[in-house]
Amino acid sequence: MMKRMIALSLSAVIMLSGCVFAEASAEPAAETSTEQAAETSTEQAAETIRLETKSFPWYYNSPANKLDGDKSIPLWFVNGVNDLPYMDLQDWADLMVFFMTDGGNAPGYELKVDVDDKEGEVTMTRENGFTAVFNFNEGKIIYLDYVAFNSMYDSKYMDAVGFQSPDPDGEPFLLYAMESRDRYGTMTVLNLKEYAIPMIAQDGKHLLPLQTLSTFFLFPFQVGIYFNSEALFFGPIGSMQDPWNDFDQNILTSDMVTPEMREKFLDFDGSEKESREFILETLSKASDEGAEAVAQYRQAAEASLYNIYKSVPGTERSDALVDYSYRELCLDLDCFYGLKDAHSISDFATFFLQTGLAENLTSKDAVRADTAIATLTYYWFDDGHSAFLGSSWMTDLTPDINYGFSNQASSTRGKATADERNLYPEATLPYYEVGDTAYVTFDEFLLKPSDDGILDYYALDKSPEGLPDDTIGVIVNAHRQITRENSPIKNVVLDLSCNGGGMAPAAAYTICWFLGEAKVSIHNTFTGSQSTSTYIADMNLDREFDDNDTLAGRGLNLYCLISPSSFSCGNLVPWAFKEDGRVTLLGKTSGGGSCVIRYLTTAWGTGFQLSGPNRLAFVKNGSYYDVDRGVEPDHIIDSYDHFYDRKALTDYIHTLF
Repeated sequence: MMKRMIALSLSAVIMLSGCVFAEASAEPAAETSTEQAAETSTEQAAETIRLETKSFPWYYNSPANKLDGDKSIPLWFVNGVNDLPYMDLQDWADLMVFFMTDGGNAPGYELKVDVDDKEGEVTMTRENGFTAVFNFNEGKIIYLDYVAFNSMYDSKYMDAVGFQSPDPDGEPFLLYAMESRDRYGTMTVLNLKEYAIPMIAQDGKHLLPLQTLSTFFLFPFQVGIYFNSEALFFGPIGSMQDPWNDFDQNILTSDMVTPEMREKFLDFDGSEKESREFILETLSKASDEGAEAVAQYRQAAEASLYNIYKSVPGTERSDALVDYSYRELCLDLDCFYGLKDAHSISDFATFFLQTGLAENLTSKDAVRADTAIATLTYYWFDDGHSAFLGSSWMTDLTPDINYGFSNQASSTRGKATADERNLYPEATLPYYEVGDTAYVTFDEFLLKPSDDGILDYYALDKSPEGLPDDTIGVIVNAHRQITRENSPIKNVVLDLSCNGGGMAPAAAYTICWFLGEAKVSIHNTFTGSQSTSTYIADMNLDREFDDNDTLAGRGLNLYCLISPSSFSCGNLVPWAFKEDGRVTLLGKTSGGGSCVIRYLTTAWGTGFQLSGPNRLAFVKNGSYYDVDRGVEPDHIIDSYDHFYDRKALTDYIHTLF
């Protein structure tokens, strides 16, 4: 259950446990040569460092799960710097075991620590035999296999979908991974010394900055640790966002906000917090609907770790934190930005100087540093996946967002496509028939969660409540309609023209529906590893995986409608169809988006996401090819009204066979 909860709590497009065996050493940070960085690190190792330990309260996943300081793992601070915490490797191993076993409730994951003072090495060994060696003399972390070391307990080498079947009771559950073809690489070496990132062995302790440990050991599971000088916060990075963001996007654009109210909101003169409270009070008094929405927001805010994290007074970053966090950010992005080559980035120290971002990133002002992260993700990366998530505890201000050319064009194009479709109400329905043609439409690949993981679709299917309106529910119901007795259906059109992506298990389930099986291929830019996994799915919810679970082999004409708004998993699915050849693509070239989202934080506590090192690919003649540029349709449809006039589109389809 823990595996499924982790996989499905992520708001990532897709969660993968992937990378291996590639030499991963990068250039040092800006304005510091390799020789200078190494010299600084050697001098630091030679001197006696003043260490101080402190314990803080820990929040684990929610405000209700709190450990008092005397029960939590201690942090270490160096030479009186109080905003740059370190952790001892044995304590870190204990923390990882706590996390991976859900506090001891899901045994299996083990992490043993061995110290060799003579060689200056600390070795961490997983229960699967894979190791990470911390060489304090050379300033390196050496992984025998980065992927295997950072994998879920008892999981496949590269789980391309991040979905566990069977369920906790041993019953088959929706998807089953039949096989995988994995290509390994060479050993992974992180040369921290080149980035002047400290590794401290002193007084029987072996210390690394908490941010470095989090990045390379915890972030692969999309979970982070936040420190705000008063407490630590442990939880999914994707959920560490201001709950106001959803409220602002969803409620303030709804019909309950009148033009007069919106004008009052714009004219209000006050701080960000005062303005927010004014909006909430105004909405609450305006209608019962508004009062209910405000009450729900306040409840979400009270349950938000992010709000507790941000509750302390802001402050400037220390000189030590500025220096370390800049170098750490360079290292993290050098390793984990999956479109580094596509953006012609040799190393991020150089890139930050070329783009002028270095000035703000090295400022003591956290607002300027946060603004640089927002500009980096939205303006310079501009890739549809990269985004700013939450500002640091050090500032009360939200940075202004400057969107790049591709992001602006995508937003404009997406709105125009959605507006055109709204002119044809039948085109927004999950299932719709026109004579012998069935249309299936959903705009997100989604499996709805429950309190302990994901919904029990098998139980819901037999209940009065029925299946939810997520991807699984829509497909199962459509499958039953299309394959019903005496069904008139000869053509099936999957409309992904407004589908911006979502969860990989739902995408794999969709591919299985049309093709009988789903082959999902991954290339890892950090390690060079490659993997193709094959999945089958239970479409009729009978716990069997057989020919009854697919539209393939039934003599149906299968189509997929795509547009530039078909992005990420909305791009992966038509690529799988294109590679297979049995599904005809209609519309316009899809929007691309090949990289799996990677969640990161900065050392000063800013949350963001980027296109990660796991890149979706298609395989042709044994070679892996990137899908970021989108897939071309077999038949171009120029006008969007021809997309959504179902009668006209059906007539057109009749001319194709």
